[in-house]
Amino acid sequence: MSDRYRKEDEARGEARGFIKGRAKEIICFAKKINYTYEEIKARLKQRLNINDDEAENYMKLY
Repeated sequence: MSDRYRKEDEARGEARGFIKGRAKEIICFAKKINYTYEEIKARLKQRLNINDDEAENYMKLY
C-alpha cells in the first residue's frame, strides 16, 4: 500500500473518531438538559451534518 493511501485512510479514521466523540458529547449534554429523543437526533443531524440513519445509529450507540 502506498504512503498516500495509508495517509488518506488515517485521515478518514481520525475524522470518524472525531465525529463519534462529538456525537457522544452532544447526546450526553442533551440528555442532561432533558431534550427528547427526536430533539437530540435533530441536533446531531444539524451539528454533525449527517443523515437520519447515521444519527439513529449514534442514538442507539450512546
